[in-house]
Amino acid sequence: MNGRDQVIRVALADRESLLAHALSHLVEAEADMIVSGIYNDGESLLNGLGKSKAEIVLMDPMGLTSMGMEIVRQVLGSYPEAHIVILTANQQEQQLFAAVRAGARGYLSKSADISEVLDAIRAVAYGEALISPELAVRLLDEFARLSQLETGLTARERDILNAIVRGDSNREIAHKLSLSEKTVKNYVSEILSKLGVRDRTEAAVYALQMGLVTEGDWRMSMSRRRES
Repeated sequence: MNGRDQVIRVALADRESLLAHALSHLVEAEADMIVSGIYNDGESLLNGLGKSKAEIVLMDPMGLTSMGMEIVRQVLGSYPEAHIVILTANQQEQQLFAAVRAGARGYLSKSADISEVLDAIRAVAYGEALISPELAVRLLDEFARLSQLETGLTARERDILNAIVRGDSNREIAHKLSLSEKTVKNYVSEILSKLGVRDRTEAAVYALQMGLVTEGDWRMSMSRRRES
C-alpha cells in the first residue's frame, strides 16, 4: 500500500469457522480495514484471493491443508502482492521457521490481544515485518545457530545492516559511524545488491531470517517502531 489513508483489505483463513467470523467482526469494526473474504480451507483460499484482492491474509495454516506451511508458499506463489500474517496456536520453533522461510511477514500467537493483531495487520500492510517478541527471541537464536550463509558483507556493511534493522536513517547512521550521508547511501545500495533484496525493509527481514542481527538489535527495532 502507498498511503496510510487507504483501507486495508484483509482476507481471513482459519479452519475454525466460528473464530474466523469473530475475527471478521473485530476487523470490520476498524475504520481503516475491511474483510474481503473468509475461508476455511486452503482450496477456497487459493481460489478466492483472485477476486478478493486482499493486501493482507491473516491465516492459521494448520488445518487449511494437509501440507501445513506449504499453503503459505502456494498463496505467495499465486498472489505475490499479498502479505501473510500467521495467527496460530502452534508455537513450535520448526513451524515458526517454516513460516518465515516461506515468506510470512508476521507471526502471532492466538493468545495475543486483539490490539496486537490489528497493529500487526497495519504494520505489515505498510511494509514492516512483525513477530511477537517472545517468538522473535527463539527465531533469532535458532537462525543464528543454523545459518552459516556467506553473504559477502564486509565488517562495515554488517554494521550498517545492523543499523538498518534498528530503524536508523542514513543521517543517523552517518553520524554514528562518522561517515557522509552519500557514503552511507552507497553502502546501503551495495548491501541491497549483495543480499539480493529490493529495499531496507526486505534487508531487515533477510537479516532476521538468516541470523545476521542480534537479539538486542531486534528488540531495539521493535521498541522504536512502537514509539513511532
